[in-house]
Amino acid sequence: MPSFTSKTSVQIPRLEGEDVHVWKLKLSDSLDGLSLAVLSEEEVEKVSRLRSSKLRARALSMRVQLRQLLSLYLDLKPIDIHFQHAEFGKPSIINSALSFNVSHSADTALVAIGLCRELGVDIEQWRELDNLDGLVQRNFSSDEKEQWLSINDEDKQQTFFNIWTCKEAFIKATGRGLGMGVRRCTFNLQSPHELRQCPEQYGEATDWRCVPLEFDGPLSATLMVGANACAPLIFEFDSDNFPEIA
Repeated sequence: MPSFTSKTSVQIPRLEGEDVHVWKLKLSDSLDGLSLAVLSEEEVEKVSRLRSSKLRARALSMRVQLRQLLSLYLDLKPIDIHFQHAEFGKPSIINSALSFNVSHSADTALVAIGLCRELGVDIEQWRELDNLDGLVQRNFSSDEKEQWLSINDEDKQQTFFNIWTCKEAFIKATGRGLGMGVRRCTFNLQSPHELRQCPEQYGEATDWRCVPLEFDGPLSATLMVGANACAPLIFEFDSDNFPEIA
């Protein structure tokens, strides 16, 4: 399982083949120091609709850092990066082979970057959920429900979030989103959480790599990639100490 190691100065290798880089971002609760000039008017307008100042600040912080990160790989100014969205909303970069996917929970975000189009990441902070068994009944496949019966009560919260991030990362990687139906993909509830079954239009389950990502704290995170192999490199982004591509 890949784990995060803090670095004070980061030199990142160039992406090749099935390489994936995963970046951990710290999201700001205020607008102090944010370079909003790198964002498009559409982005700022969309974020302005969020209901609280904290949510707006975190959303803007994520978008600024995303553009700063992608600019390193694309050798473009952050403001010169242009996005488009597929039929079901998955974002991509216009006129670029670079793929990315973003997930955030509370004040932490993850950005996965690679050359493979089938790329998805998800992060979830653990939290108390009402009627956990009911959520399993509504969102797990028949096979997963059978596996759930053998999970100890003290392990259920962590197991649920581990598998939920697997499912979210998979549907994001396919580009289909929640409309696909999370019950249509089946994972092994015990580690390693490999994909056991998926809708036939997304290939065989063995075509996919499911990579749990380990970070400190009560959270779950997963990377899903349609690839033969995946051993992601994990970094922390510091906008005051920009990394360099080696």
